[in-house]
This record gives sequence, structure tokens and C-alpha cells, in this order.
Amino acid sequence: MLFILLAIPISLSLSVTRKQTLEGYANIIGLFGLFKFKTRFPDESKSKDYSTKTTIKILKTNTKTYKNNNNSQVFFLFSRPAFRQHIIKFIKRLLIATHAKNLYLRCRIGLSDPADTGRLWAVMGPLSGILKNLQFMTIELEPEFINEGIEFESYGHFRFIPLQFIALTLIFMLSPTTLRAWQSSR
Repeated sequence: MLFILLAIPISLSLSVTRKQTLEGYANIIGLFGLFKFKTRFPDESKSKDYSTKTTIKILKTNTKTYKNNNNSQVFFLFSRPAFRQHIIKFIKRLLIATHAKNLYLRCRIGLSDPADTGRLWAVMGPLSGILKNLQFMTIELEPEFINEGIEFESYGHFRFIPLQFIALTLIFMLSPTTLRAWQSSR
């Protein structure tokens, strides 16, 4: 019964914007329209009690713990060309499995110093030109030389089968390339 439920496609529509505050909406439809769920994020009732200083303190603590335990193993895994190519193929397969449609991203980035924004745009400008050639998505990257901040607007529709994601993940984890990389990192 569980396999049958995991084989039923799920549709996900997302819309996320950040101008002065982060706002997002998600619509999830499953069981061929019998199950519908709409949500808005971030949850305003929870975000009022949670200060920025607390968030930064937690992130610093978690980063220190992570760096001490697994940092060298992660860098070792990504230093192997065969494993990097294997991860890129896995990510491509996951993206294909999402059956993404009508993807749109518009991002404006401005740093505190216009010269720094210019240096950032020296890297992002050519990348922006390359990303405009993608067929299934529209990506617009723009510099902001006057004001500091990040603004973005994004939306898209995804249709995926959970069982397919589970199968792709298991194939990736149990592949000889992943197992060899994992053994050599220990």
C-alpha cells in the first residue's frame, strides 16, 4: 500500500519574493487532486519571538561543531573528480525527475560599495548571459549600484513522484563510485 501511495505524482507550486521581507506561498496537490494543501511562509507567529541575534548565535555554534567533525572528510570527497561528476549526474537526474515548468527567477544584488558590486557583476554578468539560454526557466540577474541589499522574485511548478526520488537516491548511495569514495575518505 505504501508503494502505491509513493508512486502517485505530487504537484508543487512555489512563489517566493524578498523585497523588504521574505514572503512565500506553496500549494501542494496529491492523490490526483483529492489532497490539497496551501501554506504561507515564514510563519509570522513564530518569527516574532525569534530574534536575529539568537539565530546568528545558533548558526555559529552549529558551524563550529560541523567544522570540527566532518570538514576534512567532505573536502576529501569533493576533491575526487569521479565523485564530483557522479554528484553532478545525480543532481541532473533529480532535476529532470521534478518535471519543472514555468520556472522564473529575478534577482537584484547590491553591495555596500558600488566598486564591490562591480566586481561581483564581473562574475555574475557572464553567468547571467549563459543562464538566459536555458529553455525551461527564465533567470534574470541584475546589479544594483545605488542601494545595498538583495531582492528576488521566484516562482515555478514541479510535478514529481516520491518513489522515483527514493529510487534515485538509493541508486546514488549504493553505486560503486559512492561506496569507493566513502571508503577512501575513512
